[in-house]
Amino acid sequence: MSNRKFVNEIFNTPPKSYWIDSTAETNYPALDKNINVDIAIIGGGIVGITAAYLLQKEGFKVAVIEANKIAHGTSAHTTAKITSQHGLIYNNLKKQMGEDKAKQYAEANESAIRFIENTVKENNIDCDFSLKSAYIYTKDNNYIKAIEDEVDAAKSLGIDAYYMKEIPLPFTVKAAIRFDNQAQFHPRKYLLAISNEISNKGVKIFENTRAVDIEEGDELSVVTE
Repeated sequence: MSNRKFVNEIFNTPPKSYWIDSTAETNYPALDKNINVDIAIIGGGIVGITAAYLLQKEGFKVAVIEANKIAHGTSAHTTAKITSQHGLIYNNLKKQMGEDKAKQYAEANESAIRFIENTVKENNIDCDFSLKSAYIYTKDNNYIKAIEDEVDAAKSLGIDAYYMKEIPLPFTVKAAIRFDNQAQFHPRKYLLAISNEISNKGVKIFENTRAVDIEEGDELSVVTE
């Protein structure tokens, strides 16, 4: 095989998700009859499964309807980082939205990290969860001021942010931000464990069940294929 053909085969092959390849497939049934629940959740990714988990804890009768397989779409092709750091955003948020809204955004993201951390502990979930520091760095002198401003903005919003000139990389950087108490995990191990937990507690999970319409009336009805 020529080098060119080998390279072409690599780049023409759709990428695979490690998170999917390293976990077993789910086998929840398709919805084949009418059911009544308090709340129907359309979509079995991290948002839908988390919503079902929280609603079940509050005593609601819940169903999750997934068109394909749960935890198989965006949630299974994620970077798997759990952070309140998403690029240089906080300085711009303060300028564009004001300090109060920027602080709400920061607190919501920090709260999400702690929520996942606590959920892992409470349910003894083996999902490779670990606390880590997150970094944004530059090798360009032109971005040093932007990083300095971002550190100041993040600190003003209550985030553990630090200006760094050296970070644990095998090359030098001009400047960096470090956010402490961030995290990483195996998203499918996490979601499959929660799905199993809520299914055992009465949440109905349906795969290969596509929602096509919502009918309004005295009660809302989700219409599926």
